Amino acid sequence: MLTFSAKGKSQLGRILAIAVVAVLWLDPALGQAATHTVKRGETLGVIAKKYGLTASAIATHNGIANPNRVKVGQKLTIPAKTDTITYTIHKGDTLSTIAKKHKTTAAAIAKANGIKNPNTIQPGQKLKITIGTAKKTTKPGPAAIASLTLREINRPRIRRNRWKHIVIHHSADSNNSIRGMEHYHRRVRRMENGLAYHFVIGNGVKTSDGKIYVGDRWKRQIRGGHLASLALNEVAIGICLIGNFEKTLPTAKQRTSLKALVSHLRKRTGVPFSQVRTHRNINPKPTICPGRRFSLRNILST
Repeated sequence: MLTFSAKGKSQLGRILAIAVVAVLWLDPALGQAATHTVKRGETLGVIAKKYGLTASAIATHNGIANPNRVKVGQKLTIPAKTDTITYTIHKGDTLSTIAKKHKTTAAAIAKANGIKNPNTIQPGQKLKITIGTAKKTTKPGPAAIASLTLREINRPRIRRNRWKHIVIHHSADSNNSIRGMEHYHRRVRRMENGLAYHFVIGNGVKTSDGKIYVGDRWKRQIRGGHLASLALNEVAIGICLIGNFEKTLPTAKQRTSLKALVSHLRKRTGVPFSQVRTHRNINPKPTICPGRRFSLRNILST
């Protein structure tokens, strides 16, 4: 076992401290900024991959308007993976596409910039973005749906071209229960087939957060009761998220379950992505459902 004098320990401590600083400066993977000199044959894409970033993040950080115009010998400041940059919104941008470019999430950008409605962003608007805050997650799919639920979803035989649309609703009340919804539709609304929807996704109040409840209409492959059109109900699958999205946002687990369920149903039924609709966008009568704070586009694209 080695031993050191007090003076030796002090010198060793200083050496170690200097070494740590050097490593942190030289290795941007540890979250520190670095400088890179562009070499012959390098593009921003190649450089970005080397540092675990995106070309857009490096271009934005260095004020490069055209990422294709970097020059040999040009010095670039490589942002740390958790650097905060300023991004100017371009025409056609959405929070989701911006987030993907900078390895973060639409929710993180919205929170950092006080954005309550992601659909209100405008070209020219400046956003503060912290790069690389997105957590690695598996893509929602059958694995995101409980095995017992998946078996219930897969059990019915589906007639070819039976379903044409998938329609998303909110219950407009955060305190709904499955039993309460069933009672209301069957006893109050006088629907002989009970619960109007084929699926309901819980919110954690009187239902399990993110749990997918498979309705009798799906099990029997019969028309829904969720639209103000008999013809549409014959060909439209109804999914209801419990909550009032005029006031609140869906929970994270609800969003994950909805994305997974829609993806799985589309594979089973052949319903095209363009026909995954919200209630207000397909219903013959005006409705605010599923609420102004609900963004189907953001949920399905993230």
